Amino acid sequence: MAVKAVKEVEAPTETVDVDDLVAQLSKKNADYVFKLRRILTEHQWPEEKQRRTLAKLLPEMIDAQHQGKPANQLYGPVTEKAQSLVHAPKAQKRTNVWLSGLDLSLFFISVFALVYGVMTYMRPDQVSTGNGLLSLIVMASAAGFMFAYYNDWSRTPKAKRGKTWIVLLIGMVLIFAASAVSGALSMINTPLTQQMPWPGYAAVAVIGYGGHFWLKRRYNLKGIMAA
Repeated sequence: MAVKAVKEVEAPTETVDVDDLVAQLSKKNADYVFKLRRILTEHQWPEEKQRRTLAKLLPEMIDAQHQGKPANQLYGPVTEKAQSLVHAPKAQKRTNVWLSGLDLSLFFISVFALVYGVMTYMRPDQVSTGNGLLSLIVMASAAGFMFAYYNDWSRTPKAKRGKTWIVLLIGMVLIFAASAVSGALSMINTPLTQQMPWPGYAAVAVIGYGGHFWLKRRYNLKGIMAA
């Protein structure tokens, strides 16, 4: 089953009686709506989409009409209003936090592997602990999912966000947990938990960045600071 990278915000459904509101329009406003719909039809807007748009416009138009302000004063010339609707920004898309976390984890593992690879190449006789492959994966995953969660949280409307201190607490717990696991892994003497030669780090860096690059292009993911 394919992973869904993004989830489009659902278009609002029609909640007002469009036909009833159209019947309340003045002759000038009715002509404005007629011309607007004709232009939208020329741009291949389906009937349902036009009615959803009118459900948002008509209440404003009726209120302005009661104040003596016709639609061309409220929205400007009908051609300009139509163009603003046709070329309006697309519906906001929200990245799946798990997919984003995987993508950023691959990015971080490529960075960590590059750093350790350079250090090992420059000091081949110096053995360090805590930089085995499994430790890199643990730390990179913690960093990747922490940034993915933060980015998702920061794009959430303030009224629906969790408390800032909770987000900070989660980040701190995640860092401490990842550090503890990484330290425990360094005490195990296996090829996956001990320092690798620099070509091994180079291979991990290439594979990690390649996976990050593919996911980013495949699912049009945001960058590390996508808040």
